[in-house]
Amino acid sequence: MASYSSLIRESRPRVRETTAPKRAGITVNELYEQLKAMAVLYTIRPGERVNELELAQKFEVSRTPLREALNRLVAENLLNFVPNRGFFVRELNRQDIFDLFELRRSVESSAVLLAVQRADPKDVRALRKFWKDVMKSKTQAPAPELVTRDEEFHVRLVALSGNNEMVRVLYGINARIHFVRWVDLEQRGHDAFAEHLDILDAIESRDLERCRALTETHITWRMEEIAKVVDAGVVKLFSR
Repeated sequence: MASYSSLIRESRPRVRETTAPKRAGITVNELYEQLKAMAVLYTIRPGERVNELELAQKFEVSRTPLREALNRLVAENLLNFVPNRGFFVRELNRQDIFDLFELRRSVESSAVLLAVQRADPKDVRALRKFWKDVMKSKTQAPAPELVTRDEEFHVRLVALSGNNEMVRVLYGINARIHFVRWVDLEQRGHDAFAEHLDILDAIESRDLERCRALTETHITWRMEEIAKVVDAGVVKLFSR
């Protein structure tokens, strides 16, 4: 199965990568990508301190590039830094996840309204084909891969707005809720996936109100739903 980093790479905003000298066969950007995958998937359990010495040995790098990569993850709210104590994996906090879903709903609802006005029909058709292809193989694909493909759909949906900053914001949100959505997919199945094509229908017909209503309904989570999935995620993490 492809890694989180490799699957999401094609859908993230295009940014210029910094040039970094190789240290023992790995660049700072490559190190950052691997550490980000660990943070997104909670390879280290929530609330635990990051063992910098262990990671430096694992990736055969010095502390300087390791710190650079870890600080980038702090800036993206994927890790926490406590002065004089070090880096810590973010907690699975119900309120934080709820807030992120509210933010995602706001961003995507605004983006689809712009997409109704701006979307190129060719891009809408391409996105429709992409999602139909995903659905053909959904029963064979593992949950983490399906979640990543779903994230790609939503990133491309927001990109129909023509607003690159909305895409960047969504990309950051996706990383922080990826694990929770993976757990939810394993519990609920693929029920919500059918709504994707309805949203594209509304964009193609330039139906602004229907498009907004469909998007908000598709993304809205209640706090009690968040609580159940977060609790299930904690169980999953501490039982593996």
